[in-house]
Parts: sequence; structure tokens; C-alpha cells
Amino acid sequence: MMIVYAILIFCLLIFVHEFGHFVTAKAVGIKVNEFSLGMGPLLFKFKKGD
Repeated sequence: MMIVYAILIFCLLIFVHEFGHFVTAKAVGIKVNEFSLGMGPLLFKFKKGD
């Protein structure tokens, strides 16, 4: 069970790290077209205004 917790925490840390890039880019006025994690097939998509 410990490995499951470790994987979940690792995923959460990656999300927070990447979200930091997103927030920083928005804060300095860079247009962000997309926020994504990973490189696999698209599982979910949300576009502002949809």
C-alpha cells in the first residue's frame, strides 16, 4: 500500500510543479493556450469558453 501512496504523492507534486509554470506564465502576461500533464493520449480536455 505504501507504493500506492508514494505514486499518488509523486503525481500530486508533478501537478503542483506544472501548475506553478502555468500561474507564473499568466502572472507575467504570457498567453497560455494549454495546460497539460504527460505525453500519452488525450483523456480530458477543457477549453476556456466551452
